[in-house]
Amino acid sequence: MHPDLILFRTAKGEEIAQGHGHQIASNLRRALLAVDGKTSVATLAKKVFWVSDVMTVLKELYSLGLIHDDVKTIQGATVSQSGGAGLLLKVAIVKIAKELLGEHAERVIKKIEDVDGTPEALEQVLLSCKKLIKLTINDEVAETFLKRGLAAIGKG
Repeated sequence: MHPDLILFRTAKGEEIAQGHGHQIASNLRRALLAVDGKTSVATLAKKVFWVSDVMTVLKELYSLGLIHDDVKTIQGATVSQSGGAGLLLKVAIVKIAKELLGEHAERVIKKIEDVDGTPEALEQVLLSCKKLIKLTINDEVAETFLKRGLAAIGKG
């Protein structure tokens, strides 16, 4: 799991978290309760010291369908542009970069990770990344990346 990834509880995960949670092992339940839709995987790994082998537990929760990383599945949530929302936008753009660029995404991801999470800053980094992609890959991929990135931040 990418360290900047933000995890959310699925409806099933929310149900188990709100209930007594006897459906899953206590170690899994403790990690599930820590997943809040705001905290990155890296921070969770440090924060939930009471959960043994956090990364493995998070992967297991993911495979059980109790947590997810897809920003689009948040239903009815109004996300402000401050705090976790900027990180959510960055995660969405990183996902696009990985999908379009594959093994060549590393430099683009680094640029995205280093920028502030405001839509304006992200728009600027998208334009910068477009130039980089145009130089290293091709125009078509660069243009697709820009269009999808702008759509992800609500400017497309």
